[in-house]
Amino acid sequence: MSWFRFPGLERLAYSTVAIALAGALAAACGFTPVYHQEAASSVREYLSLIDVAPIEGRRGLQLRNRLTEKITPRGSVDVPRFRLSVRLNSSAEAVLIQLDNTATRHNLKMNASFTLTDLSTGESVFEGHTISVGSYNVVDSEFATIAAENNAAERAAREIGEGIFDLLVVYFNRAKS
Repeated sequence: MSWFRFPGLERLAYSTVAIALAGALAAACGFTPVYHQEAASSVREYLSLIDVAPIEGRRGLQLRNRLTEKITPRGSVDVPRFRLSVRLNSSAEAVLIQLDNTATRHNLKMNASFTLTDLSTGESVFEGHTISVGSYNVVDSEFATIAAENNAAERAAREIGEGIFDLLVVYFNRAKS
């Protein structure tokens, strides 16, 4: 009886070989996963030393809260080593326009530029930029439209927070090397 008669077993064999080859290649080129336990613990230490500066506006507050949750989940540090400053801009653009010239769908575009400053030297050590676009429907009910816009803004702020966090993790992972 051949092992090819069992559905999926051939695919499993190929997958196992592919994973083994990928592991050998990664070991040969010096690749270290960002979330490797040793790397993650040192990156976590650096992240815990960041103070997130206040960000203007309601959407800025949502973004700051998200960043604080991600960067320092155990609470803020008493003596920070770094300060993360974020500039947030947002704009809405009509994307679906009816024949009577009314918009029924908008895109909410949020741009965030950030700077990580070393507080001991006052120098900027890392700068970055991230963008998120959230869509929402414009309906007859003004309340429903405002609620949809706020929901899109929350989603966009969450995505920007995740993007900034990921960029900081990569920066600190490279900086410690």
